[in-house]
Amino acid sequence: MTIVEGDMASKLKVTVSVDMALARELVGASWQRGKPRCRRRLEEELKEGYLAMAKADRATAERHLAAGWEVVK
Repeated sequence: MTIVEGDMASKLKVTVSVDMALARELVGASWQRGKPRCRRRLEEELKEGYLAMAKADRATAERHLAAGWEVVK
C-alpha cells in the first residue's frame, strides 16, 4: 500500500491495488449510491498503484539480491 500525504492536514490519500473484478464492483456500487466515479480516473489510480507496487517490489528484490551475493561470497 502506498500512502501519500494530502495538502490538508486532516486528509490522507491512500492508494491500494485491487483486482479489476473488485474495481468494477466498486464502480457499480458507487453508481447505485449516486456517487459515480470517473472510469478514467479509477484506471489512472489503479495504474499509479501498480507502478508504486512495482517500485517497492523491485527495491525488495534488489535488497534480497545483495544479501544473496553476500552469502555466496
